[in-house]
Amino acid sequence: MCLRGASEIQSKVLEQVKNSDLHVFSVYVPILKGDNEASVPSAMKRLPDSQVVFFWDVKGELARSYSPVLKLKAGQPAWDVYMAFDRAAEWKAEPPVPNYWMHQLGGVAPEWRLNGDTLAAEIKKILQTK
Repeated sequence: MCLRGASEIQSKVLEQVKNSDLHVFSVYVPILKGDNEASVPSAMKRLPDSQVVFFWDVKGELARSYSPVLKLKAGQPAWDVYMAFDRAAEWKAEPPVPNYWMHQLGGVAPEWRLNGDTLAAEIKKILQTK
């Protein structure tokens, strides 16, 4: 997650969406040169919120699995993406389709570009759905 993304998520989502049903998972994947497990602790400091649970995906499986789900170009990993799921989401044979998602990727629809206010509003809508 880049600094801008972490800042947007922290200030626009985590600080504005106060709901005990909100669960945040931050999964780090090896995409850029220098991405490795040793870099995760410093990356975790970018989201200093107790709601966030951090994971290291050493093989980048999550990014590959979500690429077709999000309809990205063939071979483009789904990294630096922000996905929101409702309570019913469950990973079975295939990963669940997010109710809403945003990104910071090149070559992907600009209307889905990360905007913290929009993401927070969509998450609030999902949390209101029973």
